[in-house]
Amino acid sequence: MRVIQLNAVATPLINKFYQQHRGRGRATKQDQNWVAKDLYIIAACRVQNKEGLLLLSSVLVAPEFRNKGVARALLTQALCHQTGDVYTFAYRHLYSFYQRLNFVECLLPPALQPYFNSYIAQKRDIVAMCLSK
Repeated sequence: MRVIQLNAVATPLINKFYQQHRGRGRATKQDQNWVAKDLYIIAACRVQNKEGLLLLSSVLVAPEFRNKGVARALLTQALCHQTGDVYTFAYRHLYSFYQRLNFVECLLPPALQPYFNSYIAQKRDIVAMCLSK
């Protein structure tokens, strides 16, 4: 398995992966789009720049590769390339997973609060977390 950051021109590949596995994410060419690849994409995530703040989102591992360390490898690689604090909206059932990656529950900067509120309004059981760099 290799973890790489996709080139902007490869954005459709990550969106095809999200669609294939019914992920809610939609990558853009402005995002940092990271993937774990075997013969094909087996996991993906995005690091978005929201008004100068980094937001980790759309973390998805193909069902047959879950609980095998793929998400940890993907996120470890993507996070080590970031130069600032990274925020995420973690599903509550994944809280301890993100804690093991050194994320802590936090108050969000005002610029990220509307995004968080939007997900809460959609009845998502999420927690605001931050990885300080």
